[in-house]
Amino acid sequence: MSENNKFISGLLLGVLAGSALALYLSSDKGKELLANMNIDTDEIQEDMQETYGKAKENVEELLAKAKQLVKELENKISEA
Repeated sequence: MSENNKFISGLLLGVLAGSALALYLSSDKGKELLANMNIDTDEIQEDMQETYGKAKENVEELLAKAKQLVKELENKISEA
């Protein structure tokens, strides 16, 4: 099979797959699937934001502790 025939075959296959997907997503089951996917992505986004917030708080606490430790060490060094 020549390169042109392979390209045309791939192009036609892509067009057919895209058309089939468009038809499915425009049906009731397709719309239901999209709605479920939107709900799931919203839940995932909320979970990620919550996890990010907790991680940020933990890092800030660790940073504050590290700064305090550095100050204590500086005081001990200056006393010595």
